[in-house]
Amino acid sequence: MRLSRGLIVLALSAALLPSLTTLAIAAPKAGASCSKAGAISIVAGKKFTCIKVGKKLMWDKGVIQKPTNKPTPAPSKTSAALIYPTSPEILKIDQLVEKAFANAKPAQATIDFQVGPGAESAEIAAIAKASLPSALVIATAMQIDLKTPLTIYIGKRDWLAPKMPAGTWCSAPMGVPGPASAGFCGLSTGTVFLSVDGYLENEGRKITRDFSKIEDRHLISMSFTHELIHFMQAEAAFQYAQSKGNYNPFWLSEGGANVGALMAQAHLYKIPYSHARIFIATYANCIGNFKASQIKDHIINTSQSNCGPYYEGFLWSEFLVASSGNIASLIDLAKQNETVGRELIWDPSKEAEFNLNKLALSMKYGYSINFDEFTAGAHAHAERSTAQLLQWLNAKNSIYPTGR
Repeated sequence: MRLSRGLIVLALSAALLPSLTTLAIAAPKAGASCSKAGAISIVAGKKFTCIKVGKKLMWDKGVIQKPTNKPTPAPSKTSAALIYPTSPEILKIDQLVEKAFANAKPAQATIDFQVGPGAESAEIAAIAKASLPSALVIATAMQIDLKTPLTIYIGKRDWLAPKMPAGTWCSAPMGVPGPASAGFCGLSTGTVFLSVDGYLENEGRKITRDFSKIEDRHLISMSFTHELIHFMQAEAAFQYAQSKGNYNPFWLSEGGANVGALMAQAHLYKIPYSHARIFIATYANCIGNFKASQIKDHIINTSQSNCGPYYEGFLWSEFLVASSGNIASLIDLAKQNETVGRELIWDPSKEAEFNLNKLALSMKYGYSINFDEFTAGAHAHAERSTAQLLQWLNAKNSIYPTGR
């Protein structure tokens, strides 16, 4: 009924337009009669006033109006559009992500949520479940089949500990018994955990969180989807190279998981990837104290600080996506395993060198990328992006992808 009324009003308004146009054409002339003393009409820059002469009302001779220069209002700081850090590489990724998400549906997967007692467990589980479809859209974009059933445990440390697979890092001191907030326990176990205690602690200090706020909701969503990207990396390694571990080098494993997780945030919040990626500025220490490291130093996990594999690895992974023109490059280098294996000889005493050569050959055969040129370009992208992110932080702009 409301819609019908709206249509009637629009029709009546359109019907009135001809008569309004006719009134506008009847311009006043000096000495012509008018209807109300004091009425004013401005035509072609001349102001006419209706005056009383004797017993008659008529238009006066008119006065030419002088133009007034109104000051241009200063732009509102709140209404001005934010200028997000960008580059040719980021513009390319924006295009790739937009195209990949255009009609993408979540990939099929067998996923079981096991949620422990307590309000925090329920809140974290709700955020993870809401993020799951966007994470599975990333799997579709990367064209990976998720064949392994996955169980996601969410709860406090004491509830989680007995459920962690023995012999994995999840049951080790750095996992659930330790400070970890989330983790993927390996493809053979099909297990991911989100630890309430891990989210509420930082180096032994308690943290107060409000899971109704965007900051804390985004933290959970980001870390949850990061672990699901690890799941996809492991699936790719097994399906393409029969590798039980991750085929990717360490920087691409962790940095690539961050890139994939932020692509998922772009889908979740319906914003460009270039906006979602600003969350990487949570690595403020890496940005404020930036010292460029070398890709070769983060080929294998040697317990480096987060700035190498997680932060710089994120920027190098972005450069790989832009250079390859393919989102799937985050996980599918393992497709080249058979070809690369014919050229390399495994030497356990030279693991890092072997993995560096494996990476270079996989890029060459998979995407025709010259590794030396890639390295130079990736380092330049890291330096440029870090300078932009530092500027963003100094301007006190938000590092969260949406104000909702």
